[in-house]
Amino acid sequence: MTNNPSYAENLQQNSKRPHKMKTVSFLIEKVEGGYTAYAQDYSILAEGDTLEETYKDATEAFEDQCEYLNESPNDYRIEFKYDLPTLFEVYKIVNVAALAERLNMNNSLISQYVTGKKEPSAKQKLRIEQGLHEFARELLKFSFA
Repeated sequence: MTNNPSYAENLQQNSKRPHKMKTVSFLIEKVEGGYTAYAQDYSILAEGDTLEETYKDATEAFEDQCEYLNESPNDYRIEFKYDLPTLFEVYKIVNVAALAERLNMNNSLISQYVTGKKEPSAKQKLRIEQGLHEFARELLKFSFA
């Protein structure tokens, strides 16, 4: 008698293992008349008049590609990323001067990033992103008295 697990036992054990999802990243950019979403690794370009339309179009285009390739879209996690100018265009509530002060960065420099006159280094992007995430976590703790 062998000590090999049965097919059913293997299936049950494999279903308990965490499934590593693949990620598809779309870069969101503000364009004249709306937004585009581009997933370079998958050659998908989507567009919409609003962000919600763009998200929906990108998701549907990716699902169509999965269907064509005989893959399951459930094996993927879709993320949407922004360049700095689009981030500040979309989230006008984020004040450049206040963010610069909070991050102890030069207001003029962040303004140049926002307008696209200068491109921030990877280190600067990370600093800004972490600062915004920290601010968002603080807002989640907020409630009115």
